[in-house]
Amino acid sequence: MVGAVIFALAPICTAISLLDSRVLDGANVWFKPIKFQLSVSIFLVTLSVMVAATGPRFKRSIIGRSTIWIAISTSVFEIFWITVRAALAERSHYDTDTAFGSTMYALMGVAAVLLSATPIVIAIAALASRSNTAIPKLLPLGMLLGSLVAFVGAAVVGSMLSRSPEHYPTSVADQSSRLPFIGWSVERDDLRIAHFVGLHALQGLIALAVILLPSPRRLAGAILCSTALTWLAAVLGLVLLAVSGGSPLAWIAD
Repeated sequence: MVGAVIFALAPICTAISLLDSRVLDGANVWFKPIKFQLSVSIFLVTLSVMVAATGPRFKRSIIGRSTIWIAISTSVFEIFWITVRAALAERSHYDTDTAFGSTMYALMGVAAVLLSATPIVIAIAALASRSNTAIPKLLPLGMLLGSLVAFVGAAVVGSMLSRSPEHYPTSVADQSSRLPFIGWSVERDDLRIAHFVGLHALQGLIALAVILLPSPRRLAGAILCSTALTWLAAVLGLVLLAVSGGSPLAWIAD
């Protein structure tokens, strides 16, 4: 339900962006909250599917209820603050000019870490559950692998982003060479690309697990594990490329 409400904010902010031409950091002020609203709503819907695979015991437990409410509260906090700051045409991230801005930026970092950890807890509960025998164990395995890759990617990229004054570890982005709406630089070292690929390992590996369900168990498990390792290597490779000043989107500029 919370994911649906957050998703409903996206078309509202899109309509507002058509009437509000204010620009912040080279983009319409409403583009950032729209991107986060879409991403967080997809994340929460994914979590709801994962929770359904855990069985009633986890959902009634203190750990289960705490995990669910951590996911909800951190999501609402992030979306609320990003949307409010957009309405004020002020930064939600990298706002270190004031003590209040620095404090809120730090709190957003804590919230992001907690939110990224919630799928791991849910996936472990789904994998250990014995009450929901109708769900093949390959699905919880895909959930766990996706959660771990997403968390490692979020932790590595997030820590680098928090230490940089911008999304770019070695340079200042060229405002004229960005993808429309998404805002990724096509020529510079943009860490957001690695961040995006890492976060959506959760959905990608769960989807792969569903596709592999008709396959023999051992073969499907081997493919799933090797894909997870490859996905993680791709995320780390994108990080190294950004640190070296390159971009995987440079071919677009060419």
